[in-house]
Amino acid sequence: MGAYLLEACTPRAGELEILRRLPADRRIGVGVVNQKHARVETVEEIVTRGKRAADLFGAERVWLVPDCGFATFADNPVASAQGAEGKLRAMAEASARLRAALL
Repeated sequence: MGAYLLEACTPRAGELEILRRLPADRRIGVGVVNQKHARVETVEEIVTRGKRAADLFGAERVWLVPDCGFATFADNPVASAQGAEGKLRAMAEASARLRAALL
């Protein structure tokens, strides 16, 4: 089974609706935190993004992932290790809430 990992936290990423026609046997990793910003997204923000993706694609297909996987860029460094840890902690809590609510 294949997967698509999508950046979805910035307006330039576009709307998820256009991807409704992705093959039904594919998993979809939806970016729910932006690694380029130091601010840690709230659990509620992440839940909202995850629920929207689950409504579009089905909860069993959706993974919550960070945009770009916290990749490093020489001219545009990512959040600090503390920031990344906070974002991952918020993602884990949001994932648990979504799982309890949707599955």
